[in-house]
Amino acid sequence: MTEWLRWFALLSLGIYFLVDYLDGRRVNDEREELIKLKALELAHKASMAALTALAGVLFFFPWMNAQFVILAMIAAALYGEVLAKVYYRWRL
Repeated sequence: MTEWLRWFALLSLGIYFLVDYLDGRRVNDEREELIKLKALELAHKASMAALTALAGVLFFFPWMNAQFVILAMIAAALYGEVLAKVYYRWRL
């Protein structure tokens, strides 16, 4: 794996754990539970869209390195959940 991919993966995990830690410190009420459910639903939809798109990319470009596809799936799952929580906290 190239150096920038390694740093991108480590930075993504750091951001995810930081947001998860800060999210765990919030008071859990009905609004927070609704935000969490809506965020996970949106993150699931984003992950499925990324999986479908990446499957198409691999079908049409079989010479592509699979590490990029795996890293893109991880990024879609992590950032999908983080950005969905931020979006629903701002919206609700």
